Amino acid sequence: LNVKAVHQFYAQVDAGVVDFSWLETMAFPLFGGLMAVQLAHEIGHRIIALKDKIDVGLPTFVPSLQLGLTGAITPIKSPPKNINSLFDFAVAGPLAGLVASFALLVVGLESTLYSDAAALAQFPNLPISFVRSSSLVGGIVQGLLGDGILLTPNPALDTIALHPLAVAGFAGLMINSLSLLPLGNTDGGRVCQALFGRSWSRIVTTFTSLFMVLAGVFGLDDANLLLWYSFYASIWQRETEVPCRNEIDDLSTERGLVSIALFVLVMLTLIPMP
Repeated sequence: LNVKAVHQFYAQVDAGVVDFSWLETMAFPLFGGLMAVQLAHEIGHRIIALKDKIDVGLPTFVPSLQLGLTGAITPIKSPPKNINSLFDFAVAGPLAGLVASFALLVVGLESTLYSDAAALAQFPNLPISFVRSSSLVGGIVQGLLGDGILLTPNPALDTIALHPLAVAGFAGLMINSLSLLPLGNTDGGRVCQALFGRSWSRIVTTFTSLFMVLAGVFGLDDANLLLWYSFYASIWQRETEVPCRNEIDDLSTERGLVSIALFVLVMLTLIPMP
C-alpha cells in the first residue's frame, strides 16, 4: 500500500469501521497456515538435500514490513554434485510452499463462501487494493467468490473479509514467488545460476534488482514488497554461492521447462491486476 492508503486504512481502524476482534479467535489458523507453508518449503529443501547428500544449515528468516515474514533462505554448506542438483534443491522448497499455499487459499476461500454473516464479521478484512496486487490471487478470489467482487471505486479503502486460511495462502503465494526471483543466493538466484551460469546470472540478478527498485520508486509496486525484498537480498544475500562439483554439464531440458513454468507462475502472482 502507498503511504496515503495506509493512513486512510488505519483511520478506518481508529474509527471502528474495520473490526480486529477476529484476532481473538482466528489468529491461530492464520499463524498455523503461515507456519505450515514455511514448513512445506523447508521440507522440500531437506528432501533434496538428503537425496543428493547436500549439507545445509539452519534457515535464515527474511523479515517483511508488509507480511511480517518473507520466507526463509536455507544456506548450502557443501557443494552440490552438479547444476541439476543445485536446481532441484533451489526449486523444491518454493514449489512445495506454492502447492501448500494454493491449497490453503482454495480451502480458505471455500470456507469464506459458505460462512454466515456472523462468521464473516470475525474474519480478517483486507484492503481490496492489496488483494488486487496479485493477478493470480485476485483471479482465484473472483473465480470462487464471484466475478466483480474486487471491483470498487475505492480499492484502497474498501475491504473484503477472508477466512484466515485464505489470507495465509495468499501470503504464502507471495512469499514463495518472491523467493524465486533471481537475487543473490536466494532460491531464485540459485535457479538463475543453474540456468545461465555464474557470469550471466550476475547480470540477470543486477537487472532484476534494478527493476524491483524502479518499480518501488515509480509506484508500480504499491505494497513495496519488491523494493523491500530487493533491499534485503542486495545487502544480506549477495555472497557467492557454494560452487557445484560439476558446473560443466548443462541443465537438463525438463528442468529448463520447469523453470519456464515457474517464471510464468511467479509473474502472475507478483504482477497486479489491471
